Amino acid sequence: MNLRTTPSSRGVLAAVAAGALVLAGAATAAHAKGYMTPGFQAKTSRPMTLALLPPHAEVIKEKVVMTDDMPKEAAALEREAALALKAGLEAKGYSVRLITPEEVQQNAAARDLIKKVQERYDEEWGKILYKPKQVRDKRYQGGDQVLRLCALLKVQGLAVARVQAVGVSKGKATLRYFSSSSQPHSYARVDVGILEGKQGYVEAYFNGYENTSLGQILKKPALVMGQASGHALRKYPEAAEARMVEEAASDGDADEAADETAIRDFEVLTGGSKGTGGGN
Repeated sequence: MNLRTTPSSRGVLAAVAAGALVLAGAATAAHAKGYMTPGFQAKTSRPMTLALLPPHAEVIKEKVVMTDDMPKEAAALEREAALALKAGLEAKGYSVRLITPEEVQQNAAARDLIKKVQERYDEEWGKILYKPKQVRDKRYQGGDQVLRLCALLKVQGLAVARVQAVGVSKGKATLRYFSSSSQPHSYARVDVGILEGKQGYVEAYFNGYENTSLGQILKKPALVMGQASGHALRKYPEAAEARMVEEAASDGDADEAADETAIRDFEVLTGGSKGTGGGN
């Protein structure tokens, strides 16, 4: 079984990379967004013990006349993103079990469940990208396999991560400069979904974005993933923190319509990825 990016997640990752590229033209050097259910905010449905599944990553190198997929570099980002997210969550007071690809290979029961969870999350993530606010209403669910996997791993919830990185070559960057393009040169983005182990709902969704360079993506994956993962977890509550429901509104509301338009525009330009649109 391919433990890296599945065909379905690759399609969604490509769409996100596309949409984020359009969005980032007006974005700051870094940003963070978070969407949580009231129960997650108040700690009533927030998992305190988590299993962090192997992240899925997509690395794209944009050149003047073509675009290259970079699976070797994607594997490096997956490894570093997992380490950065584990460290970040533990620093906030959570207990995190990092599930490595090697561990998955050695556990047949877990391997089958993890594959199902990852595939189901890809389907839900494709909808979350367009309607992240609906996370608050428990509109997205990972299915019974989430409950079974949490029971098997003896954790209260799962953390599922998706990574997108686009590195722009010097030739492409120069062309954009002379054409006065507002599109960014290079960036990395980390998305994290939290699924609880009692009913399988996506209780929270966070993403972080960092402007970077092709050189850093290729040579300093730990640095790039540390920065992007740090932004993604910026709005994640501390383990001891319980917020009032009134405080649950995300400051990302105003950006949702722009996000949806940007991703759709990018899909039109690239031929798109089926299954990523719409909402519940």
